[in-house]
Amino acid sequence: MLWGIFSLIKYGKGLPMNAFPPSQFVTRGPYRFSRHPIYWGFGIFMIGTFIWEGSASGLWLVTPVTILSMIALVWGYEKNDLKERFPNQSIKTVLHLPENKPEPATFRDHLYLVFLVVILLTLGNYLVLKLSDPAPPFIGKQLNIHQVIENPYLQLFSLVFIIIVPFLLKKKDILFEWAISAILGLALSIFIALIFPVAGAQYFSDRISISHVSFGLNLSLITVPIFLILISLKSILRQSKQLFSFACLIALLLIIIQLINSRSWILHLTTSFLIFFLAANYNRIWFFLKNISEKIANSWQEWVFGKVRVFNHGFYIGIGVFLAILYAGILSGRIYAWAILVSTLIGVVFAALWAQIIEGSEKLKRPFGYYGCVASIPFSCLAVWAMGINVWIIIAVGSVIMPWAQAIGRLRCLVNGCCHGSPVNNQKIGIRYFHVRSRVCTISGMKGELLHPTQLYAILWLFLVGFILLALYVNRFSPSFIFGLYLILTGIGRFVEEAYRGEAQTMIIRGLRLYQWIAILSVVIGIIMTIIPTEQVIVISGLGWETLAAAGIGGLFAWFAMGVDFPSSNIRFSRLV
Repeated sequence: MLWGIFSLIKYGKGLPMNAFPPSQFVTRGPYRFSRHPIYWGFGIFMIGTFIWEGSASGLWLVTPVTILSMIALVWGYEKNDLKERFPNQSIKTVLHLPENKPEPATFRDHLYLVFLVVILLTLGNYLVLKLSDPAPPFIGKQLNIHQVIENPYLQLFSLVFIIIVPFLLKKKDILFEWAISAILGLALSIFIALIFPVAGAQYFSDRISISHVSFGLNLSLITVPIFLILISLKSILRQSKQLFSFACLIALLLIIIQLINSRSWILHLTTSFLIFFLAANYNRIWFFLKNISEKIANSWQEWVFGKVRVFNHGFYIGIGVFLAILYAGILSGRIYAWAILVSTLIGVVFAALWAQIIEGSEKLKRPFGYYGCVASIPFSCLAVWAMGINVWIIIAVGSVIMPWAQAIGRLRCLVNGCCHGSPVNNQKIGIRYFHVRSRVCTISGMKGELLHPTQLYAILWLFLVGFILLALYVNRFSPSFIFGLYLILTGIGRFVEEAYRGEAQTMIIRGLRLYQWIAILSVVIGIIMTIIPTEQVIVISGLGWETLAAAGIGGLFAWFAMGVDFPSSNIRFSRLV
């Protein structure tokens, strides 16, 4: 970290601060090894400090949030800023992934990727064991076969297989695909194991513990999930069909050994096949989602009934709000249904008021803005308190369902053309808008251009955030902590998303878009909320007629507000387009 700071000052002629950036592009010192040595150093420093101090909250909360924030700063500001200030400069560090090209791979490529995957595997296993162990499986059990096969030391052969396979892959593109699939697979595995340990943390063996050491290795930390074997097998198939036949026999034996030494063989097998499908087909899945997004973006329809006009994109938000209230009502119980509805109605109204102040115009008579919903929270709390309902329960369940409600709402954004991306010169990433009603065409003037699918970026991030917050709620974390983490995670995601948005009406303030500044404020408020003590309230989950009625009313209200207008009128809030 200090080496990186010194290099920026000496070779870059500037400071390691975005306010006073270096005037020269730096490729010397630690920047030969990593593009971001200061951030790497600070992250490692935090981990070491909190371990030394024995701070659980520092290690498991402050450190991940800080690392995510550093990643957001790079992807949401520094990456684009460097391209603008040094358009002809690039750097290829020692620690970088091989290019996705059909060229011969170097020994450095093989060695670095093996090191990277094994390190991530070890760290991931440590995290899962530390935070979820012991977690008995909700279904299935160990396989009881011959004692020789049940020997946990045989699992070492799976690690050896994972280490050898990359050296058999001769082309950079095959090696690149193996590495990306393995990294994505490990990330998904860690995510599932931490969120739902009763299903995702069952690839470990109960025959060994985290303290079981042999030949200087901790056997629990180097346990290889089956999906890594399958990913490696798929890469071998691309390399050589002859080699694949032999590798299949070895892989089959290793898979049997791993299943026998799992807490639940059926859960290990099921989750591994799911992770393998997602990680090994990441390209196909991305293109499928991107193409679906483009179809939705050009699916605008409207129907006029006298003086009333109905838009198809309103159905997305209506369904989203209906499902959100329904799910929140089930989580909290029937007695909170009407309070959830009141909070929702206030949120929709404030979303309209917010957007009217920020971007309302002759072309935008009735826009809506997400941060209006956030700004409505104090007023919603006041209304809920007046109803005699525990405010923190509404805040907690609202934080859990909001990410998924926002994700569904982003489908409306695709059709409407709001929240759209900036131009991107890459057909593998961009989507095009052609409908004349879309804001992309009428306001931004980008009809037919390739744009970042920022709505899809948001959907993917919010989808994951929702599962994290649900796990916290199920495990009875305090409402203030859940709400704080909601503000932190959605703020971090929004900061990055805004860097790739291209709406003409959004203000730029001191190098950042308006909503990036608001996202920073969201993170700060979220941090404050996580340290506010609140009492845990026991609720009785369940579905009642009140919840169904509230969900129906809320869905209809949101659908009418965002999907119905009056085209012949010119007064404020009368028209959506």
